[in-house]
Amino acid sequence: MNSLFDISGLRIDLDAHGDRLSPVGPVDLTLAKDECLGIVGESGSGKSLTLKALLGLLPDGLSMGAGQIRIEKGGDLVACQPERLRGHRVGLISQEPGAALDPLMRVGGLIAEVVQRHAGCSRTEAAARAVDLMRQVGIPDPERRARFWPHELSGGLKQRIVIAMALACDSDILLCDEPTTALDVTIQAQIIRLLRDLRDKRSLSLIFVTHDLALIHEIADRVAVMYAGLIVETGPTEAVFADPRHPYTRALLAAIPDMDSPDADLQPIAGAPPAATEFGEGCRFAPRCRMSSAACVAGQPELEPTGAGTQVACVNWRRSEKDAP
Repeated sequence: MNSLFDISGLRIDLDAHGDRLSPVGPVDLTLAKDECLGIVGESGSGKSLTLKALLGLLPDGLSMGAGQIRIEKGGDLVACQPERLRGHRVGLISQEPGAALDPLMRVGGLIAEVVQRHAGCSRTEAAARAVDLMRQVGIPDPERRARFWPHELSGGLKQRIVIAMALACDSDILLCDEPTTALDVTIQAQIIRLLRDLRDKRSLSLIFVTHDLALIHEIADRVAVMYAGLIVETGPTEAVFADPRHPYTRALLAAIPDMDSPDADLQPIAGAPPAATEFGEGCRFAPRCRMSSAACVAGQPELEPTGAGTQVACVNWRRSEKDAP
């Protein structure tokens, strides 16, 4: 697979009263041209922090402690600093469109400001480009709505404005941080359809973060399952969903409600993900895992190929759930 975007050894550090904790990492990810990579996991697994680290947008107190980010240029992968990626080929779509928009600026002006800052064009040209981008993301009557304030738009239209801003610098990589979380299911379906259409028309590559496994199954070509700051399983989406190898992936899929059997009992995952202060030397999922053994606490397992096109970080992945004690 020819990589368009390559992340290796990414680690996010937290300075906790003089002690260094690493809530995320090391993480390795690759993204190919025209591909959608999904990252799934429970809340607090480090999905959103990983995306923010790629653009140098980590909250105060957190820093990128290690790792290399490379992006394709002229046929080669070239190392790049996170701050240099922001607004240059890489755009971010956040999960809170209302918080991403300046309430004191009209939406057309918000998009035009991004265009003008990065394209170096005139105000008139930037305004025209903003209207065109609004049209591309499916906003009706964009000339009129460009003069609207953010609070005058619905949640779905706000998210379309955020997508237009992410595309304003001719981005070919979009980082989507749970972009449908704050939307109802009907608007969510429209946004997913829009992202698919834009991907086809503009040859976009996407990293799509969500906790919604059904959504990942619908949109992603490959999936990376994240737990407690680490990738524990990755591979083609169909292969991972059809035959999950990591106990955590199996547990996530088993926890999905069966709409064909509404009276069936839910299968929640016992316990809760550990905080960074609770990370031990062994597998971080071991305390919640039905298949845990002495080997699981001896050391953190590395990702290894399964022979089915997937990779898994588990010493017991060859065992079935029937073998669980």
